[in-house]
Amino acid sequence: MQYLYNAPRSSPFFAARRTPSGARVEGDERVRLGHKIDLGPGREADGIFGHWTWDGRTLVVENDRYGMYPLFYSMWGGEIRISPSIRHVLDGAFPKTLDFAALAVFQRLGIFLADDTPFEHVRALPPGVRLVWSDEKSSVESRFVGESCTTPKAGNFDEAVDQYANLFAQAIRRRAPPDGRFDLAISGGRDSRHIFLELLAQGHTPERAVTVQGYPPIDDEDRVIARRLAQATGQPHDEVDYPRSYVDATLQDIDRTEFCASGHTWLDALVGYFSYRGTKCIFDGIGGDVLSAGHTLTEQKQQLLVSGQTSRLAEHLLGESGNEGFIQSCSQAGFQKRISRSVAIERLDAELGQHRSAANPLLSFVFWNRTRRCVGLVPFGLLRDVETVFCPYLDHDLFDFLMGLDPAYARQGLHDETIRRSYPEYADIPYECRTTTTPGQRELDRYYRKAARETLVYLARNPGLMRSRLVRTGRFAAMLARSAVATHPGKLWYLQPLLRRLEMERAAGGIDGL
Repeated sequence: MQYLYNAPRSSPFFAARRTPSGARVEGDERVRLGHKIDLGPGREADGIFGHWTWDGRTLVVENDRYGMYPLFYSMWGGEIRISPSIRHVLDGAFPKTLDFAALAVFQRLGIFLADDTPFEHVRALPPGVRLVWSDEKSSVESRFVGESCTTPKAGNFDEAVDQYANLFAQAIRRRAPPDGRFDLAISGGRDSRHIFLELLAQGHTPERAVTVQGYPPIDDEDRVIARRLAQATGQPHDEVDYPRSYVDATLQDIDRTEFCASGHTWLDALVGYFSYRGTKCIFDGIGGDVLSAGHTLTEQKQQLLVSGQTSRLAEHLLGESGNEGFIQSCSQAGFQKRISRSVAIERLDAELGQHRSAANPLLSFVFWNRTRRCVGLVPFGLLRDVETVFCPYLDHDLFDFLMGLDPAYARQGLHDETIRRSYPEYADIPYECRTTTTPGQRELDRYYRKAARETLVYLARNPGLMRSRLVRTGRFAAMLARSAVATHPGKLWYLQPLLRRLEMERAAGGIDGL
């Protein structure tokens, strides 16, 4: 089955401007987003949330300890604007200048660092803060002092496995589905399987489990393994195909991730599926892979960061992206100069330095940047219309435990062993599958030729996009024209990053400072 969510999206916002007669306001004066979990007296509320209140004189904004729920704001010239939609913030009267250092990193790594956005005067709300704005003053202060983790440190690998299992079970108990009803996306990986099996162990059965097929040439490994897991547990299981229109899905992805993420287009089908079903509650595995499996956390990178060689590590990370040629060939000269590699190294170097004192510096950098600012835009950007999105790996006690673990445990297979011991009756279900199939070459070629033609039509219907100050649109159109008739057009790797630039430029009403 195929789904694509095309309904218009509305987002709350608040704006206030100081005037001689007092603040002039518009928008929503009281907003609660996400969910809170009460951990008892003396404990900070768990959960993922953002909220603001205007009492007629003062605006107070607070968010969760991770800043995972995306809120964007601007404070410029006596005006404040805040919203989960960056488009609402861009309606402000501030100059629409780009943050070139932020974009220099994003164009290479696909992530924004810390609180950066594409725009100089628009910031993402930092983690765990209290923002206060009134006729007289404004401030953004951290309200999270940090709770000491009372969980004993694991003395060895076996103890780590046992504590992981117990803390994860506790995280699920704290997140019982409202009314007992929820849907669950499962793949062939560890994170969703751990959530799925623990929910079943605690008596919570999903109404539907669902698996999304990625874009070709991705094979059907996730489908095969998830189907086997669902059959073994006796749970109903749906399989969702990628959208028919790659271009429509790409434009939706750009919009719902607020120009701040890349690589999520294939999950747009999941948005449509949950919308079609009217799903109110889901569970998401954000944080699981990086916190307990150590993906991308190599010893070489860790050593560079621990030893203070942040500039060298920045060069290494940027070198892995392989995007320099693309940036040079498809960027207007002025933009290309402002987002040079040296600018990216300087910005990345500065952010890496912020994590040197962490117990696990590289994990800290990856979580607070890639996980928070990019991956977080799946459950709280793409899937924002789902009322409750529980994230058990971000449970405060579990998170603190995993962040403080010896990194070697993750490399020794901590997550695999925890799942195996906790649910031994399903230990024979693998995470990899050799009996997979890939789409035929004809299907793949036809799909991407169609995408190239659709993009050319889209550009023709929106001629203003062709006057870009960021993209060499003539070259973009030529690349599309070649792909539209090519025997083997490939996956159109250039389509999303260039469309994102054009749509970002249009949303800002043009770009200042170039």
